Amino acid sequence: MRAKVKAAKQAKTHHMDDTNSQKQSARRGKEVAEWVEIVEPQSQQRMYANLETGDCSWDLPERARLRPTNDRQWWELFDGRTSRYYYYNAKTKATVWKKPPVADTDIIPLAKLQGGVPSRECETQTSALPPPSSGRSTREPQRTAYAQDISPETGIVTVRSSPIPTDPMSASFKAMSLDRRLEQSMLGDAHDFFPSHSPIEQSYDTPSTISRNRFPNDSCSPTRSVERRSLEDEGAEGWSKDAPKLPLSDPCSKTLKKEVGTLFKHIQSYMGDRKTKNNPDQLALSICEGAAARVETADEACLLIVRQLTRNERVESLRKGWELLAIVVALSQPSKRVASQVHSFAERYADKSLDPPGVPVSSIASQVLRKLNKTTARPRPSLASVHEARVHIFHPPQFGATLDELMIMQKGRYPHLRIPWIESTLIDLVLNAGGSSLEGIFRVAADPEQIATAKARLDQWLVPAVSDAHVAACLLKAWLRELPEPLIPPSMYQRALDAGENAQEAAHCAALLSTPSSLVLARLIRLLQTLAKEECVALTKMDASNLAMVVAPNVLRCQSDDPAVLMQNTRREMSFIRTLIIHYDTTFSLET
Repeated sequence: MRAKVKAAKQAKTHHMDDTNSQKQSARRGKEVAEWVEIVEPQSQQRMYANLETGDCSWDLPERARLRPTNDRQWWELFDGRTSRYYYYNAKTKATVWKKPPVADTDIIPLAKLQGGVPSRECETQTSALPPPSSGRSTREPQRTAYAQDISPETGIVTVRSSPIPTDPMSASFKAMSLDRRLEQSMLGDAHDFFPSHSPIEQSYDTPSTISRNRFPNDSCSPTRSVERRSLEDEGAEGWSKDAPKLPLSDPCSKTLKKEVGTLFKHIQSYMGDRKTKNNPDQLALSICEGAAARVETADEACLLIVRQLTRNERVESLRKGWELLAIVVALSQPSKRVASQVHSFAERYADKSLDPPGVPVSSIASQVLRKLNKTTARPRPSLASVHEARVHIFHPPQFGATLDELMIMQKGRYPHLRIPWIESTLIDLVLNAGGSSLEGIFRVAADPEQIATAKARLDQWLVPAVSDAHVAACLLKAWLRELPEPLIPPSMYQRALDAGENAQEAAHCAALLSTPSSLVLARLIRLLQTLAKEECVALTKMDASNLAMVVAPNVLRCQSDDPAVLMQNTRREMSFIRTLIIHYDTTFSLET
């Protein structure tokens, strides 16, 4: 019996020795782990972080190896608004969504210090060591700087009062959210804690910076002012099955208060979040008709869609919501204030690497950005235009695209072309369909149905079967007219008018254009020179003056709304184009 008791005591002793040995080994392993020096954001004092665990300490542990600080060390932080991790480089002040390459890079897992962060396999632990004696007393109220506010969206820090934390060290990281409500009032102190964001070139994708503009205040009554809620504030609420109690764009608008319920139901129904018997195209048309009629409604529609896209976990709803946003901005024009906010929202999702499975969000977001940047008039909402806007999401149109965009789009198909394929194709169609002998070429209107059919084929990079040269001529004028920036840009407009009948000055003005514009203009003028030959004019009744009269408004655009100025400039625009038709040497445009 005594032998058994003795054996048990020995076994227990061995077990305790093994346990102590393991603890000592772990302690030794921790002590020799590599640490890096970082700046504590609240007090700007130096602190030390364990590269593996994220443990933080005011003092460097004994026998710990201190790795020199370099620009390859990134803090892993958590963005509570988008529920995603992001990475901040304290050396370069860069912020990125995508995790930097692991090779030759140190990732310091500091997200756990923020609090409220979802668990990961390797979570960081907050050191309970007290701050150095030189620091602030923990009994005094303190204003906490949030490292989250150096996120990829803001690049700024918001400072606000907070309760006394149980762990002073984590005070600078706890509850890091993109709180923008106090941004303006506290921004002056924020820079004392963290440097502002400054984008740098990265070897991997860097998110775009969100606009910091806040909405102005509205006075709903003489004694009470209501601040308009920013897109980010509304977006923070995320998807909801219930309509907002107040309009998002203008809480004080009585008209919007009556419309917001119906508008929200239409958006829900299109996204598939509400049962409906209505056709999706009809729902989109109803939304776009209201948005096209009133800018106020366009603003509200955009903000409602953005809210329903935020934190939306349903794949089909997410896809339909982005599709609807692209259609709305294609057929209506929100105010500059809301357009800027929607632009920033779309920029956040234009990175293809961030696309959720099954939803090409980046492609749709890129199309939304293009439509928001478009300054020309929107098409009138109709079932046909709704369908066309949906098709253009994944098949960008030839009409309405900039010259640079067209050259990029055709690079894979026609790498040898120095001008847009659509211009070259339309010029060939005009000549091949007998435009040089057709009376009233560029002056006579063509059949609308034939124009629409040919335009649809051109948008698909297909050469339409055109037997009427008027169709090709009308499409060529329409393409020039729908360019976001005219061939003669506003900066060159007055110089072109001043050139007038001075052949040398007119040619010099054309030569000063950028490469795509100068070549496009030269090829257009060369076509007009062909049509202005005597043998053609005898049949078409369109000499250089007549051709200049009908083409000039599509090449130059007067910025004035004064009828007298418009009338005077029309003659001068025509004179400039006529001079180019008669005197401009366009042979260089044919060189390959």
